Parts: sequence; C-alpha cells; structure tokens
Amino acid sequence: MRPGLIIEYLQNNQPTLAFVEEVQGSRIRALNINQREIKLALSRILSWTGPAYPQALSREEITGLLKEHNRKRSTEQEKIKVLEVWEMAQGEIDQAKVTWFAGLIWNEPDADQVAALGRTMLQARAYFKFNPPFFEVFPEDVVQNRIEQERVLREKERLISIGRDFFKALWEYKIKGGSSPEIEDSEIAAKLEKLIKIRVKYPDDSETQDVWTKITTGLPQDQNLAFILGRIWGVFPPHYNFLLDQADYVWDDSWENEHQDQISNICKSFEEQVQSPEIQGLVSIDSETTRDIDDAFIVEAGEGNFKLTLALACPAMLWEMGSPLDKAVAFRTTSLYLPEGTSNMLPRVMAEDIFSLIKGQPRPAMVVQVELDENAQVLDLNISRKWVEIDSNLTYEYVEGELGSTGPSYLVNAFELACALRRKRLEQGAVVIEQKDPEVSLDKSGQNIKVQISSKPPCPKAQLIVSEFMILANSLMASWSAARDIALYYRTQDIALPRDYCGVWTKPQEIYQVIRSLGATLTETSPKPHRALGVKCYTPVTSPLRRYTDLINQFQIIEFLQNQKPAMTRGEMDEMLPGLNARISQVSQVQRFRPRYWKLVYFKQNSKKMTWRGVVVENSGPVIVLSLPDELMMVRAGHEIFGGKTRLGQNFQLRLGKIDPLNNEISVLEAWEE
Repeated sequence: MRPGLIIEYLQNNQPTLAFVEEVQGSRIRALNINQREIKLALSRILSWTGPAYPQALSREEITGLLKEHNRKRSTEQEKIKVLEVWEMAQGEIDQAKVTWFAGLIWNEPDADQVAALGRTMLQARAYFKFNPPFFEVFPEDVVQNRIEQERVLREKERLISIGRDFFKALWEYKIKGGSSPEIEDSEIAAKLEKLIKIRVKYPDDSETQDVWTKITTGLPQDQNLAFILGRIWGVFPPHYNFLLDQADYVWDDSWENEHQDQISNICKSFEEQVQSPEIQGLVSIDSETTRDIDDAFIVEAGEGNFKLTLALACPAMLWEMGSPLDKAVAFRTTSLYLPEGTSNMLPRVMAEDIFSLIKGQPRPAMVVQVELDENAQVLDLNISRKWVEIDSNLTYEYVEGELGSTGPSYLVNAFELACALRRKRLEQGAVVIEQKDPEVSLDKSGQNIKVQISSKPPCPKAQLIVSEFMILANSLMASWSAARDIALYYRTQDIALPRDYCGVWTKPQEIYQVIRSLGATLTETSPKPHRALGVKCYTPVTSPLRRYTDLINQFQIIEFLQNQKPAMTRGEMDEMLPGLNARISQVSQVQRFRPRYWKLVYFKQNSKKMTWRGVVVENSGPVIVLSLPDELMMVRAGHEIFGGKTRLGQNFQLRLGKIDPLNNEISVLEAWEE
C-alpha cells in the first residue's frame, strides 16, 4: 500500500474508487471519486488494487483518473458472464483470489479487468462468497438453493411493494368511495388473495407475519384487517362466516365426499339389519325445523308410579372407531345450529335419515326403561339396544297446546313425571335458569340480508318434559356405567354451591349473579357430581347425532351390552381427552359468537329507529352491566349515562350508538328509566 495507488472500498455495499494520498500505519488517507477526503482502515480496502500513479497529481487529475477507471470497469462488467466463471471454477478449487479467476477469462488481465471481475463476483452472492482476500466457490447444490432464495426474496419484495400500494388504495376506496382499485398482474393478485385468506384463517400465522406487517404499514391496526380488506376487494361476500375457516370446519356436505364408500357401506349394513320394531307408541318433541331427531319417549302411569321408556338414536350400532370417517366426525365434534342454517356433525344421510327417529320407520335405539315412584325415585332400571318405531314427531307448540287443554294421557303422564323430576332435582340443590330464547332469522329476499329477532312462543311444559327426561337419562346412565366401571366422558361440576343458589331463577339480575358464581363444568373420565343439575353424576349420551362425546359414550355402552366389556379403557379415553377438549372449544366458539354477530347486525340495522329494554344486572364496577332480556344480550355503559345511582333490576330504555358486529362492539348512547 503506497501513495498514488488506486483502490476500491465498500460504501453502502457498493465498490467505490479512491486515490491513496498518504499511508498512516494501519490507515490511509485518500481522495474518492466523489472528491471527498476520507480516512480508511486497511481492512476496508478490497483485495484488488491498482494501477499506481505519481503522487504529485492535482485533485482534478485524480478525479479524472478515477472516473475513467470507473468507466472502464463498468464497461468490462457488462461483458463478464459470471455463470461461466463459476462453471469453470466449480469442482476445481474451493477458494482463490480474484486474480486467479481473472486468469480463467483473460490471458493478461489488467487492473480494471480484475476489479471489474471482483465487482461482478461480489454481486453474484448465489455463486461466490467473499472472504477477504479470497472468493469461496459454492458447490452446485448450494448455488441452486441460494438462487431459489434470491428468487423468493425478489418476489417477496415485489409482492410487498405492489401489495402495500394496493391495500392502501383499497382502504381509501372504503373510506372515500370512487372506483375500485385493480391489480394488472394476475400472479401478484393471486398471491395477495392467498395471503388475505391465510391471515383470516390464521391471524397469528408466523410464516406470513413479516410480509403482512410490511404490506399493511400505515393501515389501521384492526384485528380483522385481513377480512375487511378481503371483503372490500370481493374475496369474501358480506357477512362471510370466517369463524368457520378459523375452526377449519366445513359448512356444507363436501367433507363427506372422501368418505362416500364408508357411508355407503353403513347404509347398506343398515338395510341388511333392519328388524321389526320391538317397541312402538313412542313420540318425540322437537322444534318444527328439526331433522336430526335423537330422542323419543312414552310414559305409562300406574298406581303411584311411572314407567318411562326413552329411545335414543343409535348411530353407534354401525360405527367403526378409528376409521377415516370416525376421525373426520371427531374433528367436526358437534353439529352447528346457526341463523344461516344447520351443519351436521354426521353425514347428512345418517343424521337426518337412517339414524334419525323419524315416525313410521324402524330405527335402532339405545333404550332406557325406568320405573319411578310418584316422587321420581328410581325403582327399576334397564338399558338395552332394540329396534323401535316412532308414532309421532311432535313439536313444542303442539305439545304445549295439548297440555293447555285436557291432552292425551301419554302427554299428561309425561308432564306429571317431568314435574316430579324437577322437584326432586331442586330438593337436591339444582339451579334452574329460565329465560327467553329469542329466535334470530335472516331475510335474504332483498338485495341485503335483513335480520329479525323474535320471541319463540313460550312452551314451558313441553320444554320441561324434554329437558327433565334428558337429564334423567344422562344421570341414570352415568350411575349405571360407573357401577360397572365403564369408562365414559362425564360432565362434572364438583363445587361447593351455596344452598340459597338452589331454585328456579327468572329475573335477569338474579340469573346474572347466579351464573357468575356457578363455575365452569369439566369433561372428565371419573364420575363426579354436577351441582347445578342436582345429580350425583352426569354423562352426555342423549345426542349422539349431534355431539361426538355422546357418540363415544354410546359406543362404549353398546359395546358393554354386547360383549360385557367397553371398547376403550379409561387410560385410552384420558389420552384422547386433551385433543377432544381443545377441538370442542374451537368449534363451540363458532356456535357462541356467530348468533351474537347477527344480533349485532340487527341492532345496527335498527339503531336509528328503535330503543331496547335493558335491566341493570351489575352496578358495582367501573361500568354498568345491563341485560337485554328480549334479545338475550349484555351491554355495558358508563355510570354517567344513567344520571345518578342505579339499582339492580332497574329497567331502562336504551338508545344504542356505535355498533361494530365484526369486532363484537356495541355502545349505549342514551338511557332513560322506564
């Protein structure tokens, strides 16, 4: 290193020429091509140098030389085919100085040619790695991998650049209107659409997080931003249920396609095994729209006692645990009943046809025959599997009307037994919540969906019959199975429940306080009390067409009845439980939040012309909590809106303000006491 030598160094990752004016130990002073005096450590100087000139040159002369050498090197760079250089070197050496590589393409390379090659090799990061003073030669497999990485990086940068502008334009279109933005590049459009769908389905997806963060820079930090952008763009229709995507739950029947062979085999086996019914005269009670009918009954009354026969739909009869169909149904885990329709857990032909307890058709059933005294004490119990035939599929409204008059004896008997069962449970500490069950319906006849919320006709007597018979069946089979050490999934609530919580609660403020104190129920493989129901143990078995836990439990009991041994041990069921609980929680969120979404849409559609009745259920915290009992919703508002002190149970008329169904937000604008 000496004065007068032309060197190159990296500035902003680009080679820059300079003329050495003075050497000071491990540093130099130089004039660069931009006419700036610089000081450099020797370690920063690139390993190709030259040519050398006399030291006593003017600044103009030095600048002219640097520009001329820079021009020559740029010209030479355009001629160099770096791939050919790599192909000649690959397999020959692992590393060498740039002068060695220059000898591959020139006989006597000058300083500008060597520097031009050095510059080119610095840029060819897929083929060479600069480890001063050597260039390492990558082997072919590494080169292919790095080329692919560079391609992906270029595409990523292009996606971010175009996507950022497009998403910004989409957002401005949402706010200001005008013409909808478009993307000319169909490949980029497809990638952006895919990105949106991924972020909607997996909001915390780590693989797309970096791109998503960069591409949405400057946009509002909304938790549903991906869905909003997709809806503006037309990727999703209005009111699209993305909760199904997040739960990976297929709404339509398309999930059945890959299981058609097994479904057909089950249907064929069903036809081959059909038998004449051993039990007849049964009736079911359901809503008018129910197609998956999973229970029916008949009650006979004698002197001081009742004989109840319960028939439960029995898909377990032909079920194959561990089969592909079983795994698919386990993943669905429950049927969904939403305002927009029903999606069955089981294949439709099984849920609504061959295993549904349709009147006039022989059906397999798990039969619970129990004799009880007038105080609902169990005198005798028998559980079996039989073929049955249903006489009538009744509706709640029909049964309520019949019980309002004299009514047929089998319904009168059923109601009397249900009353006795309710009294017994209350004596045992049961907590009964009675409140309206509003019906959310969607009118799709117009251009936009119109939401209606209506109160179902009250059918307390009919509902009492169904609820008490199902609780009885589930608690009896829990005790029966526990006595025989049959491993089942039990619903437990083994808590200390204050005695004054026992009773029937109907007022919103009382219901709110009681529910907050009850505590969660658990799914366990050991039988324990369910305090709120007032039973010693409880296992869900009565809805095998609708819930996978019920199907497993029924399968266990059926296997025991046939072979005196359940199909799975408690250890095997314990092993399944964490995954089952996680999946139930995931799918249940759809059932909880989707009806609420439609209720919020209803409030938003009517907020400017309607008010709603709210009942104060909590006033001791930072906000007032009110129940909207007619819509079965909770809202919160600051104390100042109510103009002073409030009391529990106080009724207000509420005018609602900002409502955001997508983000589950609702605010109270005004309130005045009724």
